[in-house]
Amino acid sequence: MPSSQKLPHLKVHSVNTQSARSRVTRRLGFTAALSGVAALAAVLAAPSASSPGPSFTSAQALKGQSDYTQNCSGCHGVNLQGGAGPTLIGSAFLNKWANGHPLGNLYQVISKQMPLNAPGSLKQDQYLAITAYVLQKNGYVAGSKPLDAAGVKLALASPTTGAAPASKAPPAVGLPKVVKAASGSAPAMTGPTQAELTQPADSDWPMYNRDYRGQRYSPLKGVTADNAAKLQPICIAQLGETGPFQTSPVVYQGTIYVTTPRNTYALNATTCQQKWSVAYTPTGAEPFPNNRGVALYAGRLYRGTGDGHLLALDAKTGKTLWDTWVADSGKGYFLSAAPVVFGGKVYMGEAGADWGANGHVRAFDAASGQPVWGFDLIPTGTQPGADTWKGGAQHGGGSIWTTLSVDPDNALIYASVGNPAPDYNGVQRPGDNLYTDSVVALGTGSGKLSWYTQQVSHDTHDWDTAAAPVLYDQGDQKYMAVATKGGWLYTYDRVSHKLISKSEISSHENASIPASVTPHHACPGTIGGAEWNGPSLDPVSKVLYVDSVEWCGTVQLGEARYIEGGGYFGGTFSQDPLSKASGWLRAFDSASGKQLWAQKMATPMVAGVTPTAGGVVMTGDQNGNFMVVDAKDGKTLYKFNTGGAVGGGVSTYAVNDKQYVAVASGNASRGIWKTTGSATIVVFGIRE
Repeated sequence: MPSSQKLPHLKVHSVNTQSARSRVTRRLGFTAALSGVAALAAVLAAPSASSPGPSFTSAQALKGQSDYTQNCSGCHGVNLQGGAGPTLIGSAFLNKWANGHPLGNLYQVISKQMPLNAPGSLKQDQYLAITAYVLQKNGYVAGSKPLDAAGVKLALASPTTGAAPASKAPPAVGLPKVVKAASGSAPAMTGPTQAELTQPADSDWPMYNRDYRGQRYSPLKGVTADNAAKLQPICIAQLGETGPFQTSPVVYQGTIYVTTPRNTYALNATTCQQKWSVAYTPTGAEPFPNNRGVALYAGRLYRGTGDGHLLALDAKTGKTLWDTWVADSGKGYFLSAAPVVFGGKVYMGEAGADWGANGHVRAFDAASGQPVWGFDLIPTGTQPGADTWKGGAQHGGGSIWTTLSVDPDNALIYASVGNPAPDYNGVQRPGDNLYTDSVVALGTGSGKLSWYTQQVSHDTHDWDTAAAPVLYDQGDQKYMAVATKGGWLYTYDRVSHKLISKSEISSHENASIPASVTPHHACPGTIGGAEWNGPSLDPVSKVLYVDSVEWCGTVQLGEARYIEGGGYFGGTFSQDPLSKASGWLRAFDSASGKQLWAQKMATPMVAGVTPTAGGVVMTGDQNGNFMVVDAKDGKTLYKFNTGGAVGGGVSTYAVNDKQYVAVASGNASRGIWKTTGSATIVVFGIRE
């Protein structure tokens, strides 16, 4: 359960001189969590064991340590403690893999899906050695015989008792369910109200994309094309964590709220001083540690967790108000998206499609956490769309990777739905595979499907519709625009549901060829097009802006073996070398979809894009640069290296009539880029 204790490693810097640029860049290059890692390593030291386990030798495990360090530690940590990838040590790991299951289940994942972006690239003796090292670190005792192909077929029991470890998680029957009820006391603050969320104050950034319609537009005019070059870092908060950092800072009345995979922080919006922090301790496995932010409403802060829980925290103190267990992470589910609140309900979707977990969009009572309704993103039985699955629906996928958009006038939730599973093996799931790679519009009160549109039918390239759509009106016409990993920006009429335009945002090669046993080069790659941050809109100039990734690779059909809680890809995708990866920032006419300008970027572009009334657009790249460009042509007006990859949102707000910009820097999600740095919030402003 979350603890309201302060996290001790937050470092805050106030920047006061013109020479700050070089000094801050040096500061941001250091990882602030070295002492924390050392302490964690001590906690995770392998326990002694006396019971027999799978046969491996000390020499094999020693070799595995070397192979692990070179190929795995960047994601899973030097001591297997986790980071960009899940932990490979401890009770949660053993509950998942040593619960009487064959060691071959774990070995299948290690040997067929790793390393990330180069699966199957190591030799068999390396994969066996890495498996032996993981066993040794979890307390299994080395013997005289090396681990071999026959050894991985044995069942894996507890290293200390020889029995399957007891799971600490509650039984999966009846999910979702409240496991910690509201205490009955009211939150310490009352805002923001529903009215404040429907019509945000110019000075606030009260949700992931600032407004319900996902436009990310700020009416602030303090930063302009004329003065953007005068921006400087005002303060810095180093959170002391290394791993995925893709949060979109939420800002309300002078407080910034941000998240990491397990922790939540409240910071002063002008000094970066910590107001409070909360550490969450998972009770189950974390398939993919990541979190993209919070929702804020009526004094409560809402966020998901890597082990499938939805939490409500007191926005003033960080105290846990309720905890609802939404989905069983042992089956591959987790909650990484930022929730959204509307009409007294919290709306959230699960991720886990790449683990063979079927996604849902769910509604919960905002005050109590009680479930209200759920919508199945993989229809079965007599549900509409079930006939688009001629097989494979039981593990059909359909993740919600990011926040949802809301049409307040018509009380509709718009959800972007990710890829089907297995990702590459379409043979296992003939048909169009609704509602994967689609946008679904659901009634906020009932969860009933209003309409949908599918961007990719029967996807075999992992081309999710991953980012929230943008909703907007121009004259009498109502639009929806959504960008996908498939490399296109789609514009629809929200009344007729017809496609208006389809505009390219990254290059295409062999896009119509399905994955097969013969490998072929394809563009975009699995990390291509638009990722979890989609288009934004300047409603005044009527221009859509979108970041995208230019990165291709080679896809090949493979075995589709479902292992509960393990990856379920049904093939491999190997990205092209980093030297061939880049990105784009583009502008499109919001009515016609015509491209107005395009700027090629040196790295993949995955950060949020923020247009403002000052005539500038703000974003960031994977080399760590926060950038301000001219909205008219995309030319760079200001660039500052924050010391870490920018993979989250760029939020702008005002305090005492002065405009600030909060940038989430330090995303170390290895699947995106050669990302470096630790989780850091850098606040910029124009000094007088």
